[in-house]
Amino acid sequence: MIVVDKKINKEILCKLKLLDEVLLTAENNNLQRPINSHPDMLVRALEDKDVIVDRENYQYYKSALQGYNVIKSDTTLRAKYPGDIALNFCKFKNHIIHNLKYTDKKVLEYYSKRNYEFVDVKQGYTKCNIVVGENTLITSDRDIYDKLKGIFNILLIRHKEVILEGYEYGFIGGASGIIKGVLYFTGDIKKHSNGQKIAEFLNAHGEKYKMLSTGKLTDYGSVLEL
Repeated sequence: MIVVDKKINKEILCKLKLLDEVLLTAENNNLQRPINSHPDMLVRALEDKDVIVDRENYQYYKSALQGYNVIKSDTTLRAKYPGDIALNFCKFKNHIIHNLKYTDKKVLEYYSKRNYEFVDVKQGYTKCNIVVGENTLITSDRDIYDKLKGIFNILLIRHKEVILEGYEYGFIGGASGIIKGVLYFTGDIKKHSNGQKIAEFLNAHGEKYKMLSTGKLTDYGSVLEL
């Protein structure tokens, strides 16, 4: 199952439907309109068939995700940062990366019981700002990079080169997602000024990747696989 923004480009949506069943998000009208249907803000895979979702749309996801254990978030999301970031944590290997002061209580409890390691970063839009591959991470955030460079294969790239309609810029994590072991980007990485650097980094670490469109990288709140 792939979860994507209900406002995602139709060309990209058609390509994703060829890969797996697709679920479109429900809008959370507590959030700012440009991000109010971003999956990485609203519906997050935990482990196995466990999924945590924004409490305002719990019934929608409970009905749509038959066969999954759908957990209602403890946090009621709000429009103003940091009231919108409770579910925007990043999971990689056995680590949870987020501004832990604002992470949803149920997320912290869930991963604490499973002995995950926690990395506290300043950036609350953590998943938005991290491309998560099978073997690699990419970010434009210096603090995230500095905290993780001694732990994982991570690349630091230039900031403010990803489109997010309604804002000055978006983040590259929100323009990506891994599906069936392949890292997909919503646009052409070659149109980023660090495109060659990104390609070389991914190739060097054996990361399989593909582009879903020939346009510029666009932040749709990640392409998430449940």
